[in-house]
Amino acid sequence: MPAMPEMNILITLLIMFFAVVLFSIEVLSVDIVSILVVLALIFFRLLSPEQAFLGFSNTALVMIGSILIMTSGLIKTGVADRIAHVILNWSGHSPRRLLFVFLITVGLISSFINNVAATAILLPSAVSVARVAKINPSKLLMPLSFGSMLGGMCTLIGTSTNIAVSEALSTYKIAPFSLFDFTPIGLIILFCGILFFVTVGYLLLPDREKEAVIEDYGIREYLSELKVMPASPLVGTRISEGAFGKLHDLSIVGIHRDGKNIYIPGDHFIIEGGDSLLVIGSIENLARADQIDGVEIKSGFKHSDKDLEPGDVRMVEAVIAADSLLEGKTLKDLNFRHTYGLSAIALYRHGTCLREKVGRIPLRVGDVLLLQGVSDRIDALGDVLKLIIIGDVTPERFRTKKAGMALVIFLASIIAGAAGIIPISVSFLTGAVLMVLSKCLYTDEVYKSVNWHLLILIGGMISLGIAVEQTGTAKFLADLIIALTADYGIYALLGSFFILTVILTQPMSNVAAALLILPIAIHTAQKLGVNPKTFAMTVAIAASCSFITPLEPASVLVYGSGRYRFLDFVRVGLPLTIVAFIISMIFIPIFWPL
Repeated sequence: MPAMPEMNILITLLIMFFAVVLFSIEVLSVDIVSILVVLALIFFRLLSPEQAFLGFSNTALVMIGSILIMTSGLIKTGVADRIAHVILNWSGHSPRRLLFVFLITVGLISSFINNVAATAILLPSAVSVARVAKINPSKLLMPLSFGSMLGGMCTLIGTSTNIAVSEALSTYKIAPFSLFDFTPIGLIILFCGILFFVTVGYLLLPDREKEAVIEDYGIREYLSELKVMPASPLVGTRISEGAFGKLHDLSIVGIHRDGKNIYIPGDHFIIEGGDSLLVIGSIENLARADQIDGVEIKSGFKHSDKDLEPGDVRMVEAVIAADSLLEGKTLKDLNFRHTYGLSAIALYRHGTCLREKVGRIPLRVGDVLLLQGVSDRIDALGDVLKLIIIGDVTPERFRTKKAGMALVIFLASIIAGAAGIIPISVSFLTGAVLMVLSKCLYTDEVYKSVNWHLLILIGGMISLGIAVEQTGTAKFLADLIIALTADYGIYALLGSFFILTVILTQPMSNVAAALLILPIAIHTAQKLGVNPKTFAMTVAIAASCSFITPLEPASVLVYGSGRYRFLDFVRVGLPLTIVAFIISMIFIPIFWPL
């Protein structure tokens, strides 16, 4: 016996509620939650298996996968990196001018490639420029991540959220958005966002110069472990004497001796052979300490490795990303050097006093590792371990001979799709295939460049949207929202959808939040007899406003490098969200009349 309509609505609401909870607490990955949603829809007979799997055949998945592949081609051939550096050369050393140029640069780049990729491209440059300009990286890195989100609002392909919302419109027999339908409102929000950051926002950005432990706050202080060899001339000397006495910026916070830990030893403490010294200092001082006779950085390369040519060994800084294989594990558990052929010689974690051996500390997202290894191993590091390399002393090896080809393929795909010569999904898929055939991108890199978690998430959320529509849940919620806002007019109703989407997009995926609210917004618009695209555009823009918490992947990348705190994002992100809200309420109804 089929369930009553009211029961179907209740079950659908419960599935939506538990999906939001699971997305927020992150006990399970987003793709697993998405699959559980689809199975629940089938199990409770809200959708047939054929209907439930329709989301996975949506053209949005083809478009997003293709754009990620083409983006990877632009990165691997050095096109994106070259464009970024050319623009950054215009900036000079003025902090506000640097900020302005970075925002313009990341905004332009993220208009056409994934915002996380755009942030990752400019992150090393931002850190390096901050050091040269003697400014706090916190003044650049949060705007960098926010700028990538603002830029993503400017085109259909700027963010997967825009693509998913656009393609979902066909479910309601509404024409999808074109490539540049987002551009007018997106450019206005981007411009106002830049204006916000170079005025009020710059003052709200944290600048912890007085709180920083080091004078040059562009250089992180790392925890490392130095081994004192038995024959070292340091044996028998006090900490305040000899070579260590000259390294004023290198702090010994602990000594491991005979299986015991001695924390915060005094200057009078005498060093013995075999001691493991836990020290905190900059890269430069750690490197100088490694040159002291009879002292070696634990797990570092020995100076006797004569089979290595000069320049073969590199030292880099690497940020642990959200999907890194290292998250939650210790270097000792992984037998890191033996398994990956790299040495983790130091660790930086802002805001935490680390007094354990580096190899025994469970790693977290945002931690920065100081790694040393052979060039070939370093080059493969990001792909294998999902780390973001910053502070590399040698340039990344790009396939520069293929740069022109990659750029032509990318631009031709966009032009063909935008001009309507062929469907945009077909033009993007063709561009992705040509990237491989032209060897701008290798076959194994194709599969690594596609975010499969994201594609499964989108497929499942589209199926949930179908269920929300077919069970009458969209009508029920639309009636409820209309009743609550009836006395305040259509603009209050539009604003309520913006605010609801912004609230949901903070703890959960932007795409999930957008596809969860979209069917309700569309049904509301159709019930009132107003333009549903106005509401769809509002939901898409609101879903990209993940500024209030550092949970957006682009923000996670800069969280540790900028030495930010959670409340920093609230202080800066909330007023920026208010700016985006005001602009959206004014201009979306102008470009998409109700």
